[in-house]
Amino acid sequence: MTQSAELILIADDDVEMLQTLSCLLEKEGYKVITVENGKSAVADSKKQLPALILLDIHMPVMDGIKALAEIKSNKMTKHIPVIMLTVEGSLSEIQQAINLGARTYITKPSTGGEILKAVKGILS
Repeated sequence: MTQSAELILIADDDVEMLQTLSCLLEKEGYKVITVENGKSAVADSKKQLPALILLDIHMPVMDGIKALAEIKSNKMTKHIPVIMLTVEGSLSEIQQAINLGARTYITKPSTGGEILKAVKGILS
């Protein structure tokens, strides 16, 4: 499967957050896939090869840090840019994510403008 320029995978266990981000990105013309845990994010990133992944740090089944490590260690998915999503923005977690290969992070809640700026900055 070839990589789609506009496909974005969002992984977050907060269903409201998934809906908000999906609507925001779909209005901008992106195609969105949503999952509610890190394990699904890893599996879907291999199947779908999205252009970008938005990955929440705190999720059940597999957290975002472990999911990021798996995505970045797989030769099929390691090139996919990842933006981490975090509520409290713990510096150690953010540093760990950046060290593992995350491109940047967004603290929740954020404005739609901030999120779109980060997404477009990476995908342009």
